This record gives sequence, C-alpha cells and structure tokens, in this order.
Amino acid sequence: MNFLKDLRTNWKYVLIVIVILAAVVGGGIVWLSTRQELPLTEFPGGSERFRNLTIQFVRAVAEDYFDEQPVLYLEELEIRGDWELYITIYHQGEIKGEGEGKGKDEILSLILEEATRNALEEGCQDLDKEDIKDVRFLVSFPDQSFSFIEYNGEGKELIENLVIARSLDKKLILQNIEQGKEFLLRAMHEDEHGFYKKYDTLNDDFGNRLHTIYSASIIYTLLKIYDFDKDERILEGIPDWGDFLLSMQSKDKETRGAFHYSYYFKSKEKEPRFVVGTTALSIFTLLDLYNRTGDSKYLESAKLGGNWLTTMQRSDGWMKAYKEYKGGEWVYGEKKSLLYNGQVLSALSRLYKVTGEKRYYDAAEKITQCFTEKVEKEGCYLGDDYRSKNPISSAWVVMSLLDFYKVNPDEYYKNIIFKCSGELLGRQQLETDEPLYYGIWERAYSTSGNGWLAEVMVEVYKFCQEQNIKECDRYKEAAIKVTWWIIQNTYSEENTFFLKEPRKAIGGSFWNYENRYVRTDSVCHAVNAYVGIINDLEDGLLLSIPEEPFEEILKELKK
Repeated sequence: MNFLKDLRTNWKYVLIVIVILAAVVGGGIVWLSTRQELPLTEFPGGSERFRNLTIQFVRAVAEDYFDEQPVLYLEELEIRGDWELYITIYHQGEIKGEGEGKGKDEILSLILEEATRNALEEGCQDLDKEDIKDVRFLVSFPDQSFSFIEYNGEGKELIENLVIARSLDKKLILQNIEQGKEFLLRAMHEDEHGFYKKYDTLNDDFGNRLHTIYSASIIYTLLKIYDFDKDERILEGIPDWGDFLLSMQSKDKETRGAFHYSYYFKSKEKEPRFVVGTTALSIFTLLDLYNRTGDSKYLESAKLGGNWLTTMQRSDGWMKAYKEYKGGEWVYGEKKSLLYNGQVLSALSRLYKVTGEKRYYDAAEKITQCFTEKVEKEGCYLGDDYRSKNPISSAWVVMSLLDFYKVNPDEYYKNIIFKCSGELLGRQQLETDEPLYYGIWERAYSTSGNGWLAEVMVEVYKFCQEQNIKECDRYKEAAIKVTWWIIQNTYSEENTFFLKEPRKAIGGSFWNYENRYVRTDSVCHAVNAYVGIINDLEDGLLLSIPEEPFEEILKELKK
C-alpha cells in the first residue's frame, strides 16, 4: 500500500524516468508519438505544408547536430517509400555543403536526417553553430524535379532554381514599385550621375560605362514614380541627371544634336556611336523634364535631337539605324528596325505636339506610312532586318501609332492600333501548368521584352477607356498576367539565396530564369506598367496559379 501511495504522490518523477529509459533504449531517438505511418497518397495541408514541415525538420536536425542533441521526429513526415533526395546548404551566396539521402522502403524523416547530416559533415569546416542561423537549406528530389528553398521558416517552391510565385495581389505590386525604385537609384554612378545598363549579380558588377539610352529611360521612369509616391529624392536628382543627359549630346558639326551611345567614365571617353533610338528616348525624357521644370534648355536639346533624327531618314521614310565613326570614316546602319523606327516615330510625334514645328510631323508621317503599309501587306505580327516576326517589334508599331494618333486622330490609325493590340492578346501564353512561362508572349523571352509588352498593354487599356470602346479590361488582364511573371523573375529576399550581395539585387528584374543578370531597362518597363495600372486594380487577390495536387506529387516522390 505504501508503494502505491508513493507512486501516486511521485507519478511525475516516475514518468520522467520511463521517458528517459525509452530514449536510451531507442538509441537516443525521441518520438513525438507512436509511429503511425501516413498512407502513401495522403498528406493533410498539401504541398505547402509538406514543404514547410520538411524545411523546419531539416533545420531542427542541423541545430541538433551542433548541439549534439537527439533528433525530434515529426509524425507527419513518417511516410514510407523509396526515397532519393538532396540537401544543399547556402550561406552568404555560396554552397557550403551538399548531402544525399536515399533508401528503399524507408521512412522519409530518416532519409531527410541522413541527407542533412551528410551535408553538414561536408561543410562542417566552414560552418559553426552561429552560421546555422543564417544558412538557407534547399531540399530537392531530383528525379521528380521537386525542390524548395528555405525562407523565414517556410519552404518556397522552386522550378529551375526559380522561386515560383503562385499568386499576385496589389500589395505585391506596390512592394515591387518601391523595390524597383530603390534598385534604379542604386544604378546611378555617384560622381557622373549617369546610369548603368546592366548589373552582373553573380559578380556584383555594374560595368565600366554609362549608357545614354538607359540613363534617359531610368530618369523617365523615376519621374513616373515621383508622380505616384512623391519621393523628394527624385526631384532633388533632376538637375544632376539632366546635366548628364545634356552632356551626352554631340556638339560636333557631323553629328550635332545626336546623343552618344555610351560614356567610359574611367577614361572620360564618349563612344563615337549614335543610334537613332538613343536620341529618340532621350527626347522622351527631355520633353518630360521641360514640362516639369519649364527650363528651356531641355526643350532646345530635344529639338536639336529631333533635327538630327530628320537627317537620318531615308528617302523611302525608313530611318537609318545608327551613325558610327569606325575605321577612320563614318558608317551608317542600313538595316530596317521596327524598334528604332517606332522609337523615332513616338519621339517626333511628341516633339511636334510640344513645338508645333511641321518638320517633325512630316518626318513622323513618313514613318507612319511605312508602318501602315507594312501592316496592310504583312498583318500585325511583324519582324524586320534584325528580328524575325515577334511581339516586341509588333508592340512598337502599336505604341508609336498611338503617339502619332494623338497629333493626327484619324480613325484609320485607331483601327490599326486596336486590331494589332487585339492580335497581341491572342499570343500571350496562358497555360497554368507551365509557371515558368505563364503570362509571357510567344517569342518574347526576357523581362525587358515582356516588360515592354506590359507597358504597351497598360497604355492601350487607358486609350481604350478614353475612346469609350468595349472590352477594355482584357488589356488590363493581360497586363496583370505578365506582371505576375515579371515579379516572379525579379529579385526579392525569397529568391536571392545564391547571391553574395543579395540586397543590391533586390528590385532588379533579371533577364530570365536562365540568365540572372539585371538589365535596367527591364526594371523601367516593368515599373512603368506597375505605376500605370496600380490605381485601376482592386485590393486583394488578382491572380492565382494552381499547383498540381500534392497526392499526385507524393506518388512520384516516393518512387
């Protein structure tokens, strides 16, 4: 009786002893509950919960490894199957360890533990307990192409090492406007106040020269952002940015008014290459600066640029692509470019609208005739001497005709604008089972091209509303869909695990999932579209891309 009384009184201590004995018998392994393996095809919570639990378990194994503590297993990962998986450890952009785990008719948690320990043992010389706080674990099932990366305690879906965003809302677009702005501001040379073309994220390098066309484009975009968020830094930057742009305009007799393509800031040399598109986009920005500041120096510079452009027009109306000093003589680009001609048509149309000077209108009208004849003959899907038929060149025809329509509102031009815009809609890829490509256009492979198409869709949407035409929302919907893809291909905290300087990349849209460098024009086009459409978007979910049912994924993973 005394024994039973003591047992009732000290039952907690007895329970502790039993648990300790069980742990010793079990070889240091503590189970959360009795081992009840989950049915092979069931997993409550689906893919998202599976990824999150797996990442949390892998991290716990790593922490226990350094603390020399027994592993606490998760009942939900007690799934038996034929497993083969890999754990990769990233720390400060570098792979510090890789470990394999495999086994037939084995429990998943045991295989995860094996792979994690293997990865840690490979990288144990470079990592310590403190480092584990900052590492990110990547779990991959290579045979099934199923993988995910750790971020804030969750497992983020990866395809081709690209974090997949399954949804889009207004809040995410607002975040990308802000981060895009900060990236563009970082792309400025601190002393010269010009802007870079490209950021090599893997080597943390902006390059050795500043590009006029990218500087003009970035200034143009930052001014649009200012209209949206009133960031005073942008207004403060105008004098220096404007001076850089003006400094790139040629004063030489042979090229007076044209803008040098680039500037080598170390040698202080300006490239003796003058592309018509560079001057055209510079005119866009100069006219905007003039409109905001009233300073005539910007208008005079724009007019000089327009004057030079008229000298580059061929007798048939098409523009020569460039003029370049090469091999001791001036050479011209004779190939026809829809992009360059479209840029010039837009620039001259805008210049005429501000100045009323007929020579700009006359030159613009000649390009317009070239475009409309080409559409009449070949249709809306167009190519040129540089590219076979593609949506980017086709969109330049739409956008530049829209600019010309604003100075000559002929119904003929409006009909072409909407006819060709409508055809572009039909070329957008909308297969939800292909998240690497959903929302982009056929034969547009980069964030630059698709960003441009997003920008054009937004402009056509606004134009459609102004004209009181039906079904305008289809252009907005197209812009939303490609926005989702661009944001998925834009650096964020989630997807910069392989970069040594992740903060510098955030907000930059990389070329595509195969090429992770950032072109600054990609960011410009994207942000132009975002700020153009944001006030027309509803709060809440805008787009959702479904994932394959996890029951089907799980069947494949265990094979």
